[in-house]
Amino acid sequence: MKCNYPLYILFLRLVQKMNRTWKMAYNKAVTTMKTHYLKQLTFSVLGLIACGQASAVVIDDNYWGADGFTSLSDRDSIGGNDYQIQNMEVTFAGGYMNVRVNTNFFEPDPYGVQFGDLFISSNGWNPDTSALNYRNDNIFTGESWEYVFDTSEGALYGGAFDIATSDDFFAGQGYYYRRNQEVQRANGGTALAGSLVDASAAGVGGYVEYNILLSSLNLTAGDIGLRWAMTCANDAIEGAVHYSVPEPATILMFGLGIMGLGMSARKTRTK
Repeated sequence: MKCNYPLYILFLRLVQKMNRTWKMAYNKAVTTMKTHYLKQLTFSVLGLIACGQASAVVIDDNYWGADGFTSLSDRDSIGGNDYQIQNMEVTFAGGYMNVRVNTNFFEPDPYGVQFGDLFISSNGWNPDTSALNYRNDNIFTGESWEYVFDTSEGALYGGAFDIATSDDFFAGQGYYYRRNQEVQRANGGTALAGSLVDASAAGVGGYVEYNILLSSLNLTAGDIGLRWAMTCANDAIEGAVHYSVPEPATILMFGLGIMGLGMSARKTRTK
Protein backbone atom coordinates (compact mmCIF):
# COMPACT_ATOMS: atom_id res chain seq x y z
CA MET A 1 0.00 0.00 0.00
CA LYS A 2 1.28 3.44 -0.87
CA CYS A 3 1.60 5.91 2.00
CA ASN A 4 0.16 9.42 1.32
CA TYR A 5 1.68 11.04 4.47
CA PRO A 6 5.00 12.88 4.31
CA LEU A 7 7.74 11.23 6.27
CA TYR A 8 8.09 14.12 8.74
CA ILE A 9 4.39 13.83 9.72
CA LEU A 10 4.82 10.14 10.51
CA PHE A 11 7.91 10.98 12.54
CA LEU A 12 6.01 13.74 14.43
CA ARG A 13 3.17 11.35 15.32
CA LEU A 14 5.69 8.79 16.55
CA VAL A 15 7.32 11.41 18.80
CA GLN A 16 3.89 12.45 20.18
CA LYS A 17 3.00 8.84 20.93
CA MET A 18 6.32 8.33 22.70
CA ASN A 19 5.74 11.51 24.76
CA ARG A 20 2.31 10.23 25.87
CA THR A 21 3.82 6.86 26.82
CA TRP A 22 6.66 8.44 28.80
CA LYS A 23 4.24 10.82 30.56
CA MET A 24 1.99 7.95 31.60
CA ALA A 25 5.00 6.01 32.91
CA TYR A 26 6.27 9.07 34.76
CA ASN A 27 2.90 9.71 36.44
CA LYS A 28 2.63 6.07 37.44
CA ALA A 29 6.12 6.14 38.93
CA VAL A 30 5.36 9.31 40.91
CA THR A 31 2.12 7.84 42.22
CA THR A 32 3.92 4.65 43.24
CA MET A 33 6.62 6.64 45.02
CA LYS A 34 4.03 8.73 46.90
CA THR A 35 2.13 5.63 47.98
CA HIS A 36 5.35 3.94 49.06
CA TYR A 37 6.39 7.03 51.01
CA LEU A 38 3.05 7.19 52.82
CA LYS A 39 3.25 3.51 53.66
CA GLN A 40 6.76 3.93 55.01
CA LEU A 41 5.66 6.96 57.02
CA THR A 42 2.73 5.02 58.46
CA PHE A 43 4.96 2.13 59.48
CA SER A 44 7.45 4.58 60.99
CA VAL A 45 4.71 6.18 63.10
CA LEU A 46 3.50 2.74 64.18
CA GLY A 47 7.06 1.82 65.04
CA LEU A 48 7.48 4.93 67.16
CA ILE A 49 4.22 4.18 68.96
CA ALA A 50 5.28 0.60 69.57
CA CYS A 51 8.68 1.71 70.86
CA GLY A 52 7.05 4.24 73.15
CA GLN A 53 4.71 1.64 74.61
CA ALA A 54 6.95 -1.41 74.47
CA SER A 55 10.38 -0.36 75.71
CA ALA A 56 11.68 -3.07 78.04
CA VAL A 57 12.47 -2.37 81.69
CA VAL A 58 15.22 -4.60 83.10
CA ILE A 59 15.00 -5.81 86.70
CA ASP A 60 18.52 -6.86 87.68
CA ASP A 61 19.02 -9.83 89.99
CA ASN A 62 19.98 -7.89 93.11
CA TYR A 63 17.72 -10.07 95.26
CA TRP A 64 19.25 -12.90 97.29
CA GLY A 65 16.56 -13.65 99.85
CA ALA A 66 16.85 -15.32 103.25
CA ASP A 67 18.83 -18.53 103.08
CA GLY A 68 18.73 -20.51 106.30
CA PHE A 69 22.12 -22.12 105.70
CA THR A 70 24.74 -19.91 107.34
CA SER A 71 27.53 -21.30 105.18
CA LEU A 72 25.68 -20.23 102.00
CA SER A 73 24.28 -16.88 103.09
CA ASP A 74 27.00 -14.89 101.34
CA ARG A 75 25.99 -15.58 97.73
CA ASP A 76 23.23 -14.90 95.24
CA SER A 77 23.09 -18.33 93.59
CA ILE A 78 23.49 -21.83 95.07
CA GLY A 79 24.37 -24.95 93.12
CA GLY A 80 26.23 -23.63 90.12
CA ASN A 81 25.52 -21.99 86.80
CA ASP A 82 22.49 -24.16 85.93
CA TYR A 83 20.39 -22.32 88.53
CA GLN A 84 21.52 -18.81 87.66
CA ILE A 85 18.95 -16.07 86.97
CA GLN A 86 20.38 -13.09 85.09
CA ASN A 87 17.47 -10.64 85.16
CA MET A 88 13.85 -10.02 84.20
CA GLU A 89 12.80 -7.92 81.21
CA VAL A 90 9.35 -6.37 81.47
CA THR A 91 7.45 -4.85 78.54
CA PHE A 92 3.98 -3.31 78.30
CA ALA A 93 2.35 -3.50 74.87
CA GLY A 94 -0.95 -4.38 73.26
CA GLY A 95 -2.79 -4.76 76.56
CA TYR A 96 -0.26 -7.26 77.92
CA MET A 97 2.63 -7.24 80.34
CA ASN A 98 5.41 -9.40 78.93
CA VAL A 99 7.82 -10.75 81.55
CA ARG A 100 10.92 -12.54 80.30
CA VAL A 101 12.89 -14.32 83.02
CA ASN A 102 16.42 -14.78 81.69
CA THR A 103 17.70 -17.91 83.41
CA ASN A 104 19.91 -20.91 82.71
CA PHE A 105 17.52 -23.26 84.48
CA PHE A 106 15.50 -25.80 82.52
CA GLU A 107 13.58 -29.04 83.02
CA PRO A 108 14.18 -31.91 83.48
CA ASP A 109 16.58 -31.33 86.36
CA PRO A 110 18.63 -34.23 87.81
CA TYR A 111 17.52 -33.32 91.36
CA GLY A 112 13.85 -32.97 90.54
CA VAL A 113 13.80 -29.17 90.59
CA GLN A 114 10.88 -27.67 88.67
CA PHE A 115 10.03 -24.32 87.10
CA GLY A 116 8.64 -21.92 89.65
CA ASP A 117 5.62 -19.67 89.21
CA LEU A 118 5.52 -15.94 88.50
CA PHE A 119 4.20 -14.02 91.51
CA ILE A 120 2.65 -10.59 90.93
CA SER A 121 1.80 -7.78 93.33
CA SER A 122 -0.60 -5.24 91.82
CA ASN A 123 -0.19 -2.66 94.60
CA GLY A 124 3.58 -2.19 94.75
CA TRP A 125 6.54 -4.15 96.04
CA ASN A 126 7.31 -4.33 99.76
CA PRO A 127 10.19 -6.72 100.51
CA ASP A 128 12.08 -7.02 103.78
CA THR A 129 14.81 -4.41 103.39
CA SER A 130 16.47 -4.92 106.78
CA ALA A 131 19.59 -6.51 105.23
CA LEU A 132 21.70 -5.99 102.11
CA ASN A 133 20.37 -7.80 99.03
CA TYR A 134 17.13 -8.55 100.93
CA ARG A 135 18.89 -11.36 102.81
CA ASN A 136 16.17 -11.46 105.50
CA ASP A 137 13.30 -11.62 103.01
CA ASN A 138 11.15 -14.76 102.84
CA ILE A 139 7.49 -15.78 102.74
CA PHE A 140 6.99 -14.60 106.35
CA THR A 141 8.68 -11.19 106.13
CA GLY A 142 8.27 -10.06 102.53
CA GLU A 143 5.62 -9.13 99.97
CA SER A 144 2.09 -10.52 99.96
CA TRP A 145 1.23 -11.51 96.40
CA GLU A 146 -2.18 -10.79 94.84
CA TYR A 147 -1.68 -12.88 91.69
CA VAL A 148 0.35 -15.88 90.56
CA PHE A 149 0.88 -17.39 87.13
CA ASP A 150 0.93 -21.16 87.54
CA THR A 151 3.63 -22.24 85.07
CA SER A 152 2.71 -25.93 85.03
CA GLU A 153 -0.98 -25.21 84.41
CA GLY A 154 -0.40 -22.26 82.08
CA ALA A 155 -2.94 -20.08 83.89
CA LEU A 156 -3.06 -16.87 85.91
CA TYR A 157 -4.70 -17.03 89.34
CA GLY A 158 -6.07 -14.33 91.61
CA GLY A 159 -8.07 -14.37 94.81
CA ALA A 160 -7.21 -16.55 97.80
CA PHE A 161 -4.52 -19.07 96.89
CA ASP A 162 -2.01 -21.00 98.99
CA ILE A 163 1.72 -20.72 98.29
CA ALA A 164 4.20 -23.60 98.24
CA THR A 165 7.70 -22.82 99.50
CA SER A 166 11.06 -24.36 98.72
CA ASP A 167 10.78 -26.33 101.98
CA ASP A 168 7.68 -28.11 100.65
CA PHE A 169 9.88 -29.60 97.92
CA PHE A 170 13.27 -30.17 99.57
CA ALA A 171 13.07 -30.16 103.38
CA GLY A 172 14.64 -33.25 104.90
CA GLN A 173 16.20 -34.49 101.65
CA GLY A 174 19.78 -33.59 102.52
CA TYR A 175 20.11 -30.89 99.83
CA TYR A 176 21.26 -27.32 100.18
CA TYR A 177 18.58 -24.93 99.00
CA ARG A 178 17.25 -21.48 99.88
CA ARG A 179 14.68 -22.00 102.65
CA ASN A 180 11.21 -20.51 103.20
CA GLN A 181 11.07 -18.99 99.73
CA GLU A 182 7.78 -18.81 97.85
CA VAL A 183 8.14 -20.78 94.61
CA GLN A 184 4.77 -22.08 93.36
CA ARG A 185 1.01 -21.84 93.82
CA ALA A 186 0.01 -24.79 95.98
CA ASN A 187 -3.75 -24.68 95.42
CA GLY A 188 -6.77 -22.41 95.47
CA GLY A 189 -7.42 -19.12 93.78
CA THR A 190 -9.54 -18.12 90.81
CA ALA A 191 -8.27 -18.87 87.30
CA LEU A 192 -8.21 -15.83 85.00
CA ALA A 193 -8.25 -16.44 81.24
CA GLY A 194 -6.12 -14.76 78.60
CA SER A 195 -2.54 -15.04 79.91
CA LEU A 196 0.17 -17.33 78.51
CA VAL A 197 3.59 -18.82 79.25
CA ASP A 198 6.31 -20.14 76.93
CA ALA A 199 9.21 -22.15 78.36
CA SER A 200 10.42 -23.58 75.05
CA ALA A 201 13.53 -21.33 75.07
CA ALA A 202 14.60 -22.31 78.60
CA GLY A 203 18.18 -23.45 79.16
CA VAL A 204 21.67 -21.98 79.33
CA GLY A 205 21.41 -18.48 77.90
CA GLY A 206 17.64 -18.91 77.53
CA TYR A 207 14.50 -17.66 79.21
CA VAL A 208 10.96 -18.37 80.39
CA GLU A 209 8.43 -15.87 79.03
CA TYR A 210 5.05 -14.84 80.43
CA ASN A 211 2.37 -12.72 78.75
CA ILE A 212 -0.03 -11.39 81.37
CA LEU A 213 -3.33 -9.84 80.29
CA LEU A 214 -3.30 -6.47 82.03
CA SER A 215 -7.07 -6.23 82.35
CA SER A 216 -6.93 -9.27 84.67
CA LEU A 217 -4.84 -7.37 87.21
CA ASN A 218 -7.16 -4.39 87.85
CA LEU A 219 -4.20 -2.04 87.76
CA THR A 220 -3.93 1.65 88.47
CA ALA A 221 -0.78 3.65 87.92
CA GLY A 222 2.01 2.61 90.25
CA ASP A 223 4.59 -0.09 90.89
CA ILE A 224 4.03 -3.76 90.12
CA GLY A 225 6.00 -6.28 92.17
CA LEU A 226 7.31 -9.42 90.44
CA ARG A 227 9.00 -12.59 91.70
CA TRP A 228 10.29 -15.82 90.15
CA ALA A 229 12.41 -18.75 91.34
CA MET A 230 12.79 -22.44 90.56
CA THR A 231 11.37 -24.75 93.26
CA CYS A 232 14.67 -25.04 95.15
CA ALA A 233 15.06 -21.23 95.09
CA ASN A 234 18.80 -21.72 94.53
CA ASP A 235 18.44 -18.39 92.81
CA ALA A 236 15.47 -16.06 93.04
CA ILE A 237 14.63 -12.67 91.62
CA GLU A 238 12.28 -9.98 92.88
CA GLY A 239 11.77 -6.40 91.86
CA ALA A 240 9.33 -3.76 90.73
CA VAL A 241 8.40 -2.05 87.51
CA HIS A 242 6.36 1.13 87.17
CA TYR A 243 3.10 0.98 85.25
CA SER A 244 1.42 4.05 83.76
CA VAL A 245 -2.14 3.91 82.51
CA PRO A 246 -2.17 5.08 78.83
CA GLU A 247 -3.81 8.49 78.40
CA PRO A 248 -7.01 8.24 76.31
CA ALA A 249 -6.28 11.54 74.56
CA THR A 250 -2.84 10.33 73.50
CA ILE A 251 -4.27 7.10 72.13
CA LEU A 252 -6.95 9.07 70.24
CA MET A 253 -4.40 11.41 68.64
CA PHE A 254 -2.23 8.51 67.49
CA GLY A 255 -5.30 6.77 66.10
CA LEU A 256 -6.45 9.87 64.18
CA GLY A 257 -2.97 10.38 62.78
CA ILE A 258 -2.80 6.82 61.49
CA MET A 259 -6.29 7.13 59.96
CA GLY A 260 -5.25 10.34 58.21
CA LEU A 261 -2.16 8.71 56.74
CA GLY A 262 -4.22 5.78 55.52
CA MET A 263 -6.79 8.06 53.84
CA SER A 264 -4.03 10.06 52.13
CA ALA A 265 -2.49 6.90 50.74
CA ARG A 266 -5.89 5.75 49.43
CA LYS A 267 -6.52 9.10 47.68
CA THR A 268 -3.08 8.98 46.08
CA ARG A 269 -3.70 5.52 44.67
CA THR A 270 -7.02 6.55 43.09
CA LYS A 271 -5.63 9.57 41.22
